[in-house]
Amino acid sequence: MQQVIDYIEERRASYENHEFITHLLDDESIPGEKRLAWGPTVIPFIMGYSDLNKYVFRKCEDDAQIDKLQELLNAHTYEEDFHWQWMLTDLEKLDADSSMHLSDAARVLWSSDFKHSRQLCLELAALAANAPTYALFAMVDAVEAVSVTVFAHCRGITVRDGRECEFFGTKHYMAEASHSIKSPEVEEAILPHLDDAQREESRRMVDRVFSLFDDWSSSLLRFARESGEHDREYKRMVQESKDLLPEAEATAAAAF
Repeated sequence: MQQVIDYIEERRASYENHEFITHLLDDESIPGEKRLAWGPTVIPFIMGYSDLNKYVFRKCEDDAQIDKLQELLNAHTYEEDFHWQWMLTDLEKLDADSSMHLSDAARVLWSSDFKHSRQLCLELAALAANAPTYALFAMVDAVEAVSVTVFAHCRGITVRDGRECEFFGTKHYMAEASHSIKSPEVEEAILPHLDDAQREESRRMVDRVFSLFDDWSSSLLRFARESGEHDREYKRMVQESKDLLPEAEATAAAAF
């Protein structure tokens, strides 16, 4: 298993060269609000990932089949339980917390602009389904490697009033970096030996996770570059959703 963890670090180091990081998060010539303009688009993923931790990655603790690796995963899911609350608090700091009807909020969250985060959650759920514990552990550890990297590069980004975000900043990075899943003591005491087939399966899982996050990060970069004021973008998304209604009705009528 340690070889898989070493491979995750190799992929993480490569991911750190993604343009999302080098051309946006690390570019101090860009205002903080613009460097974090992608923030609202990750709501579906962050909230969905919270559910993945509760209902997919976490296994019943009374299950006789629970091994030490799954116990570690279970503990990790509890450590992740509250992070999404920081993200919701940050929306105000990013001038992205608008009042709108619930129906309009649904149109925004399920807009094409946010689809990359919805798809990412679905892809991870599909990968986790029926995955053996060692492969699931590799998947979660790879996700955590991406998370630590992103929030490491969010540290120090401030908005126009000088404040730093909680989720998109140092506070979240420190929480991610201190997770028990990353503890050296855990690696020595719990990580099982994998045979060649298991190791290869785990590496394929890691490759798929980083491929998904490469695409996701490209979408975040594109959105940040193209977006303007949040309120204006929300209104556009709502209107685009409403504009689909006559077309959908016309298609349904033609079918009869």
